[in-house]
Amino acid sequence: MNCNNKHCLWNAFDQCCAESEELYVAAIPNTLDCPSAMRIDHQLAMYQIVDEVDEMMLGRNFKELIEIHKFVKDQRK
Repeated sequence: MNCNNKHCLWNAFDQCCAESEELYVAAIPNTLDCPSAMRIDHQLAMYQIVDEVDEMMLGRNFKELIEIHKFVKDQRK
């Protein structure tokens, strides 16, 4: 099978197939460059970052939290 990739999020028996024909053709077997599926290592890294940020926020006072909130909102503009 062309689309086997054990690094993708939705993986069963080291098989992970793309949902569309275009992504199926673009799939590269067992590589970290996973254009056709979400990678599990990216998801784990995201959760680790969220947990770390959450821990850092607990030590902030309200004024600091407001400043952080403004900064984040301004980055999204």
